[in-house]
Amino acid sequence: MSLPPEDQLLVLQRFVNNFSQDLLTACAAVGDASTPDAAKGFLIGGLNYAMDTLDMYPDHHKGIGIADDAIVLRLAAKLAKGAGAVSAAVDALATEANLVTVLFEDLAGPLEKMVSKFPEREVRGRTASKILSHKDTQIMFEADVGREAKSRVPQSIGTGDAATRSINELRKMMEHALKRAGLV
Repeated sequence: MSLPPEDQLLVLQRFVNNFSQDLLTACAAVGDASTPDAAKGFLIGGLNYAMDTLDMYPDHHKGIGIADDAIVLRLAAKLAKGAGAVSAAVDALATEANLVTVLFEDLAGPLEKMVSKFPEREVRGRTASKILSHKDTQIMFEADVGREAKSRVPQSIGTGDAATRSINELRKMMEHALKRAGLV
């Protein structure tokens, strides 16, 4: 079931608008002792991706630039929930991963596979295992996430044809990343 372009835009704009809070939600779950390490790994992978400026879609593009980061956080939350995360806020993000499937039916499965590998991805010299095994590294990571959340001011993706072109470009960039990763 695919959404019409105007509804796709509304969903992606909501993802962008909530991005800063979503960063803090995922970070709080990483710091929660009740979150299993495997679930923390997925969340850290998603957070690391969000802090990497060299991702699928360049962050500097107005509005749409962080849509891929917001999508990755939702997929990471879904994986974390599957690995035992019980936070209500993580559950809400995981539920929104269903919207990723509605937005990008053919890409959702490969994207989830890609995100499942992100705990091993090194960003700023840190992987999930390094963050989880070194308290000082985790403290610095959490501070970085907090700064990132404060620095993100939601911007409009746009409207009409320009927004539709942006969404199509996001799709192309995701497809390209998935092809490079051998997932499509």
